[in-house]
Amino acid sequence: MKICRRPGRRSVFHCFMKVPGKIKKIIGTRTYTENTVGKSGARVLCFDDMVLKIGAGEEEAVMMEWLSGRLPVPEILACEREEGASYLLMSKVKGDMLCAETYLCRPALLTELLAEGLKLLWSVDPSGCPCAHATNQKLKLAESRVENGLCDREGVRAPDRLLAWLKTHQPAERPVFTHGDCCLPNLFTDGKKITGFLDLGACGIADPYQDLALAYRSLRDNLRGKYGGIPQPGADPERLFKKLDIVPDRKRLRYYMLLDELL
Repeated sequence: MKICRRPGRRSVFHCFMKVPGKIKKIIGTRTYTENTVGKSGARVLCFDDMVLKIGAGEEEAVMMEWLSGRLPVPEILACEREEGASYLLMSKVKGDMLCAETYLCRPALLTELLAEGLKLLWSVDPSGCPCAHATNQKLKLAESRVENGLCDREGVRAPDRLLAWLKTHQPAERPVFTHGDCCLPNLFTDGKKITGFLDLGACGIADPYQDLALAYRSLRDNLRGKYGGIPQPGADPERLFKKLDIVPDRKRLRYYMLLDELL
């Protein structure tokens, strides 16, 4: 999923919106800011100590509950569905996104923190994981999106041709636990360690290059200033592989980046 990597505009509102009763009792009439980072389609309302995500898929709550005690993830405060819409109220993760200017201006620290995040994800024992996102499943989703004209044609001129190529060049997989959308805004830090993972709807068992490809692309593009940040001309995103002690498979990196263009 292609996601904006820079913090969006935030405005303060009073919470008079219509939400399920259980959630309304918790949030009352507190003020919130609406975070517009990302293109997930969900509304993200940030209160002082909690976050309400409207439109989150059911898998996100399932994975958040399963990951509790395994990774630093938000605590579920309430999860409701009403009139076809889902509402996920969660605790607020401490720290800042990895794409915060504080870390973009310190590429070495940023790269080290991102590598730590990847290691944490891949260290999770996938036994009993309730969700799987193998490449075959992602290709089926991509096919559905192509057939229904849901792909961004600005990024992909011929989605049908790309889909055909992806089907015939599918690499072998090594199943591990993955985030699924491991980009800088989805990892939080206090500057010393990873304090939280967000947007967990794509988490599950998949190939590690699913995470590595998107993490590398996000790091590279942010350091280039693609999303409005200050370019860091001396920064080398290739350091990520050194921190992970990985000799990257460029074909697999490219494959998962291209697959993401259709999701």
